[in-house]
Amino acid sequence: METSRFIDHFSEIWNNSSDRLPAFTNTYSDAEKREREALFSTYTDRFRELRKEGNAGSIDTEKFFRGLRSVMKQIYDYADESLELITNRAMIDASRDFYREARAFDSSLSREEIYQAMRNAWIMNGLQLLLGLPVRLTPSILAYSLLYPYSDNLLDGRAVPVTEKVVFSRRFESCLRGKGKMGNNPREQAIEALVEMICQEYPRDRFLEVHQSLLAIHRAQTHSLRLCGCGNPPSTGEILRIGFDKGGSSVLADGYLVAGHLSPEISRFFYGYGIWLQLSDDIQDLEEDLADGTLTLFSAPENRTSLPELTNRTFHFGRAVMEDIKYCKDGVSKEFGKVILKSIELMLLQAAGLSSRFFPPDYRHRLEEFSPLGFDYLLEARKKGNPSRMKLITSLIDEVV
Repeated sequence: METSRFIDHFSEIWNNSSDRLPAFTNTYSDAEKREREALFSTYTDRFRELRKEGNAGSIDTEKFFRGLRSVMKQIYDYADESLELITNRAMIDASRDFYREARAFDSSLSREEIYQAMRNAWIMNGLQLLLGLPVRLTPSILAYSLLYPYSDNLLDGRAVPVTEKVVFSRRFESCLRGKGKMGNNPREQAIEALVEMICQEYPRDRFLEVHQSLLAIHRAQTHSLRLCGCGNPPSTGEILRIGFDKGGSSVLADGYLVAGHLSPEISRFFYGYGIWLQLSDDIQDLEEDLADGTLTLFSAPENRTSLPELTNRTFHFGRAVMEDIKYCKDGVSKEFGKVILKSIELMLLQAAGLSSRFFPPDYRHRLEEFSPLGFDYLLEARKKGNPSRMKLITSLIDEVV
């Protein structure tokens, strides 16, 4: 599957995006922040109490999620219609099913590894909504999402020798093509089983695009090794194209694995959505990437002094990408688009706001106006190990399964 046309299209959008801070709908006074911080602290304290009780059967999950919806509405200003989309029974059941099936597939997976995989499963459940499909766990959602802790972590790991990564990548590609086997170690046997799970749902002879999309993300992941110090150092332009292809190809594969077939317009939207998610992750992972020597648009030495402008451009880029959500299911796309926009922009605001080492104080102060929680509060919460709203959901699922 050729993705260069998508890279060209979204590179043009990126280059034409403004580097000025965009306008935001909501601003928050100091008093409003304090009120919301108190509510969030009360909620996280109550969650800890539930876990300390130690009796999973005593946790009233319906009450918990009603409380979660209330907090997301009162703290983060999600509309009732948006909350119904992201915390309805089907979404909760799909998450529980994923956790249960992941544990059944490999009981040695850590909670963090399952959380990493579940993040992708949530994206795929969201794509089901956008395509008008029932929200549920499918074999391909389970399999593709679980590939992340097995394959990506090996390819991204700096402790793994380059030669080992290259050999592994070749074996993995042969397996994806149905022309070879993986190795005999537990990791590669698990990968082979997951690929077979996808093939059972989407046979290669009937769903060519599904398997082309898997090869596309594998190719993008392999090319991204250059960002981790493997091979010739990439130029600034290559960093952009490699990063765009890695993020875009991932969600494009999500879409094909959810639906089997996609229209050209929806393929393009999913690819752009994936790029925006990748850019958001890169801002959140800036400190880690700098420590590891991983190159992104934000960690590249030549861009270090222009982080505010790059972050502003990321906001504008995402808003341009989200215009194409109109090609998805009527009646859902508009409301779910609001969820995506709000969620990613909050992540961007807080990721930049909490990175005092890399972003100037005046820029962080401007961002803080639009954050419902103060940055000092969030930094203190991080030190104390307070969970994010998504990790709260994951932890609850762990408790009750």
